[in-house]
Order: sequence, then C-alpha cells, then structure tokens
Amino acid sequence: MTTVSSLRVTLDTNVCDIIHAPDKAPGLVDPICARALRQAIADGKILAFVAEATLFVECLEFKDKLAYLAVSGTQAPRPSPDPRVIARFRDLGALGVKILRAPLLAGEIFVSELNYADDAIFTAAERQIRFGEFTRRYPGRKPIISLGQKLLDGQRPVPAGRHVRTGPTSTHSELPQDWAIAIKREWDSAAKVNQKALRKQVGHLIGEWCDTLIVGAHYGYGNDLFCTTDEGRSFGADSILFHGNRSKLKESGIDILSPTELVRKIY
Repeated sequence: MTTVSSLRVTLDTNVCDIIHAPDKAPGLVDPICARALRQAIADGKILAFVAEATLFVECLEFKDKLAYLAVSGTQAPRPSPDPRVIARFRDLGALGVKILRAPLLAGEIFVSELNYADDAIFTAAERQIRFGEFTRRYPGRKPIISLGQKLLDGQRPVPAGRHVRTGPTSTHSELPQDWAIAIKREWDSAAKVNQKALRKQVGHLIGEWCDTLIVGAHYGYGNDLFCTTDEGRSFGADSILFHGNRSKLKESGIDILSPTELVRKIY
C-alpha cells in the first residue's frame, strides 16, 4: 500500500470536543494549543481520524446506549443520537477528520455525513487481522456480557430473533443480544438509587470496551500517533489507557501523546 507523508493521528474521544471548541476546557488543554491543533488538521499538517466506537460513546446518552445495545442485531428502531453531538462531528468532518472502521456490534453508522478512512497503510484484510489480533489481548466486551448473563439468570428468557424478509427470495435472521436486553431490563426496573449503581458499573465496562476498540482501530490502520488526555486514572491499572500501561502499548508500536505534546511535535 502507498504510505502518506503527513502524520496520521487518531483522536481519542476526549480530544474531539477540545478540537471542536478550543476554549471549552482550558484546565485540560490550553486554548492556544487546542486552536493550533485544530488549525493543523485544517491545514493538512496531520491527517486526523476517530474510531466508530467514539461515535457510540459521544452520540448516545447512557440510557440510549443501553437501548441501542438491546436492539442491536435486530430490525427494531434505534435511539436517536444527540443532535448537538452530531453537529460537533459534522464540524470535525468539515475539517477533514475521517472515521476508522472498528464496529461495536453491528457496524452501524451514527454520523452519515462523515467519510470513512481509506486503507492507506495496510489492505482492508490486513487491517481487519491487525484489529482482531490487538483487541483479543484485552477483555473487550466479555465483562459486560458476563454481567448481562448473570442478570438474565433471574429474568424471563429473551425471545428468539425473528426471520425478516429482505427480498422476494431472501430473509434476514435477527440475532438479539440477550445479555444487553437483560441489562436494559434491569435499568428499566431499578429504583433510582439502584440505577445509579448500575450506571457506574456498566458505564465503566462500556468505557473500557470502547477504549479497546478505539485503540484497536488505531493499531489496525497503522496510524502514527494516538492523541488523548486520558490516563486511565479513574479505573486504575486495569484500564488500557492507564499511564502505567503505556510501555506495553509502545511495544505494539502505539505512541501516545497529549494534545500539547502533539502540537509541540508538529510545530
């Protein structure tokens, strides 16, 4: 495959908001630095990308994440993404930011206006292999599936998926995620205090799952740098982005920089 001269940078979820609104979080990133990074993307000094899992994290509120997961694999209606967040990603798309394929479950597109990245470093097949090799090193969605299965043990069985006709001679078999349905049921039936506890538990599991997909997408495409403000301090050493785990990621060729460090590198 043909390589490119500009730095290819994957933007973590927390960096997207900063680039969209450089003055929003001065305590996290100096607005001058944030504006410089935004300009670097607009000028093509760096080729910027976000992963599909970032769209899932950002575009849906927590309760809508549960609703989405519960209908994934079926033809049931999806929850609508937050229009304010959609506007944010449209702005990033206008700058030239593109999407890295790394499907959560069904590979659905949350923001249709954004373009997907080309396979400039590896072929699509090579990229998919690299993505799978990387993500299999981490728990991924296994912990949240385990939680859902435990909850399901005390619930009524989940109905089997339907066979939906998609053409004169073709049908589609739905594959509902029973573990996700169980978590959604638990949320809907829980008292507010129990919802708070469930949100903390499930939110952490979703966050780590998505972080693995995001870093895995970066690795799969062979991008140069991963830009984040996250040091995984909230979740400790078990977090893929925990500052103490950076050397392990470095061994896989994943170089992590903060927005400030990235700006220093390119100017």
